[in-house]
Amino acid sequence: MVLNDLILNGEGWNISGNFLMFKKLQNIPVCYIKDNIVYIFLDARITKEIIRFTKSLINKGVEFFFTTPTSSNPKGVNKLEYEILYNYLLSYANSKFFYGFKKINFDLIDNMIKWSKFSNTTHLIKSVYEDVNRKVQSKNWHFIFDTVMNYKYSDEIRDNFNSLYRHIQICKIL
Repeated sequence: MVLNDLILNGEGWNISGNFLMFKKLQNIPVCYIKDNIVYIFLDARITKEIIRFTKSLINKGVEFFFTTPTSSNPKGVNKLEYEILYNYLLSYANSKFFYGFKKINFDLIDNMIKWSKFSNTTHLIKSVYEDVNRKVQSKNWHFIFDTVMNYKYSDEIRDNFNSLYRHIQICKIL
């Protein structure tokens, strides 16, 4: 498999080194190929393009996983597996990714479980889920309105996140 085969129609797509890039004010890495598997960066700066690109890969029948944008750092990343799982779950809580993947009928959590089985990191999922869930469920006191508010995540996402670990356990079994 070659990166040239993955380029979508339209402007802004180019190849730089080992990465397929999308130009949005600057070149942002979209994916790379390693061992015939496509690794897509779940980058919140280009959510529309990532969702469109994912749909394209599904239609082509290409095997792919997601990774964190920090993994493209030439220095490397400490605890890369933890960071990738954290990015999967945080992206699931991102409303643009949540509703975008829902629109194309793609299960991000199922893909995360497949990646964790592939990379032997299923033991990390519970601790990462608890960290992200704490962040998603956090509430802030709004002093002017004298009430508790959560601006970052919608109620649907927060409710969905409460039962997400059960979905993760079921996907692990299957």
